[in-house]
Amino acid sequence: MALRNISFNGRPHRYWVFHADGLPAPLRLVSTHTTAAFEAVGSSRFFLTEDGRLLAKVVSDKFDKRRAPLDWFGRDYLEKRWLLQSNARKELLSLRILQRAGLTTPHCHGWGLSLNPSNPSASLLLMEHRQDARPGGEVFDALDEQGRLRFLERFCEEVVTLAHAGYVHRDLHYNNLLIDANGGLVWIDTHVRRLPRKRADHWPALERSLSVTKLRGAKYRALAIEQLRRLL
Repeated sequence: MALRNISFNGRPHRYWVFHADGLPAPLRLVSTHTTAAFEAVGSSRFFLTEDGRLLAKVVSDKFDKRRAPLDWFGRDYLEKRWLLQSNARKELLSLRILQRAGLTTPHCHGWGLSLNPSNPSASLLLMEHRQDARPGGEVFDALDEQGRLRFLERFCEEVVTLAHAGYVHRDLHYNNLLIDANGGLVWIDTHVRRLPRKRADHWPALERSLSVTKLRGAKYRALAIEQLRRLL
């Protein structure tokens, strides 16, 4: 753990960084067209290093310090910062679960935490930027019907791989993964939760993770259900 100087579009901040691996010093992060595209399909902020090698994911406080001071102090400041329950730490732990299950994720260069109450962006995850890859939703939308069915089959295979390891993804949609130059899936949003203890409850938990909206329509959700049942 080390206290690092990190700037976002020229604005300096200080973060405690854990498990740092190969980070330049100082760390300068900027917004680009690429990060704007990531932000258009998610709720987090994204930044790149000037050489484009590292991608930073920043999650802001859930509560406004002025409008909901008690909620902010209890949840955002005490729980997420001082008790180390930040989004970045949880995502790193989930990333390791996916890796142990055999799924592909970007290399993590560490996670950071700001204890400054004036900084609403306390959670920082630093990852390898896969410049050879495209967002899964963008790839899916550009495919013909046969291509979409093959995409969905690969997607379901990896969902089942994770289920066999005892976990289900908490926000299952195509833009939580990238497609690399060889057609491989790279999971970039790695929030997972354990499947229920009872085996009989596994399938309902998997089925609930499949959303009509996130899978691009009722037809694709039905196909996903069919494939998952066959693969489990």
